[in-house]
Amino acid sequence: MIGTVPEHRSRSGVALLSVLSIVLAAFACSPNKTSARNDLAWPWWPTEMQISDLTRVGRAGDDGRRPLEVRVRFIDADGDTTKGCGTLEVAVSREDENDDPVVERISIDDRSTSMAHFERVTGCYLVPIDVTLPNVVAGRRLRIDVSYQGRDGAILSQSRGFDLPVPLED
Repeated sequence: MIGTVPEHRSRSGVALLSVLSIVLAAFACSPNKTSARNDLAWPWWPTEMQISDLTRVGRAGDDGRRPLEVRVRFIDADGDTTKGCGTLEVAVSREDENDDPVVERISIDDRSTSMAHFERVTGCYLVPIDVTLPNVVAGRRLRIDVSYQGRDGAILSQSRGFDLPVPLED
């Protein structure tokens, strides 16, 4: 026995298929992103900041001066390296002297500035400082003070001594 399919289709079936195809097309064409929510706490804000042991004296430039390359690492509540979003200020002075420090301030709120200073390999922000203090010779101890004010209201700071292994001028 051979079964036959009726030649006519019901109007409700065609209408249902049309509506279903329109709904599926709308979902397929919508972007796979959601809008940012600002009513939830961001779990990866920096909760700790460290002046990295990778801080060092850089290579001499065309003028013969070497910058002090201060590297700053941010850590979130889980202990993982994270990026900051706010203002980062690095001040360098001679330890135990009453000098005005050399200060470099960067806004890591700005994405291009943040990415220009962020090193993916080290997970640190690199802030080069041209130290123009008097009597800065090899063996001299400098004081590095770093402060961060985050967009979330966090205020972090750390200080560290740094012994110059080489002079900053050739």
